[in-house]
Amino acid sequence: MNIFIGGAWPYANGSLHIGQIAGLLNGDIIARYYRIKGDKVCYVSGSDCYGTPISLRAKKEGIKPDDIVNRYHSEFVECFKKLGFSYDIYSKTIDKNHEELVNSFLDIINKNGYLYEKSDELPFCNNCNRFLPDRFLKGICYVCGKDTRGDQCDYCGTVIEVTKI
Repeated sequence: MNIFIGGAWPYANGSLHIGQIAGLLNGDIIARYYRIKGDKVCYVSGSDCYGTPISLRAKKEGIKPDDIVNRYHSEFVECFKKLGFSYDIYSKTIDKNHEELVNSFLDIINKNGYLYEKSDELPFCNNCNRFLPDRFLKGICYVCGKDTRGDQCDYCGTVIEVTKI
């Protein structure tokens, strides 16, 4: 039997912690189990190289996001090697092969009618000359009246329309 196991992709913005390792360990155990049974296993994961956590870390350190990604991806690879993880592929979301595979998958689901276009108004900072990730936004929740940050109120759980805060 052919078995595909896709592990979580940790953000490459800081060292791995025990919670991340614990969350990834199950996939490795399952991959080893099926290999012992004689099944063909493809166990993949990698470093998530996009997202606000990386941008925030780069900004804090005054360096480029790519420098953060490269530092922590290398650390992750070494960590998984020392722990004996049995990944068949551990890559980065910015690798050409990954991008091609994701685009191919998106093409398939688009052709099958599962994607739709949507316009959204996004917050823009004139001082920074860029659109702002939700973690940069602070305001008052229009449902419960408490201070909130991002696109979901931590107090009442309301999904926030960022143009309203």
